[in-house]
Amino acid sequence: MLVRIRFGRGTSVQRRNRKNARMAMAASTCGTLAAISCGTLGSWRLGQDLGWAGDFVFESGVLSHWQVWLSAAALLQYGAWRLARIGHLREQQAGALESPTESSAAATQVRAAANS
Repeated sequence: MLVRIRFGRGTSVQRRNRKNARMAMAASTCGTLAAISCGTLGSWRLGQDLGWAGDFVFESGVLSHWQVWLSAAALLQYGAWRLARIGHLREQQAGALESPTESSAAATQVRAAANS
């Protein structure tokens, strides 16, 4: 006796991978812009310490140190770089799943010729 269970069709993997890739690339872009902003604030604070710039926005507290701003900029940029890599890899995977490669097309031709 052979029992077959049939499941309904769900969303395809390709669509989810493309959506995730787009979201990763969008987050990467926003992360880069945030890193530029933090780097600018860090440079401003460093410039004030050296006497090259005017008064800084934050007079006291954790955010009044240039090391905090430049460290945040470096961490944000690293995160954006990682997200961009994930986005590119997922986009390539989704493209590879949609279009057959030449090797699989050649394998299909060989199978068809063997069956004839």
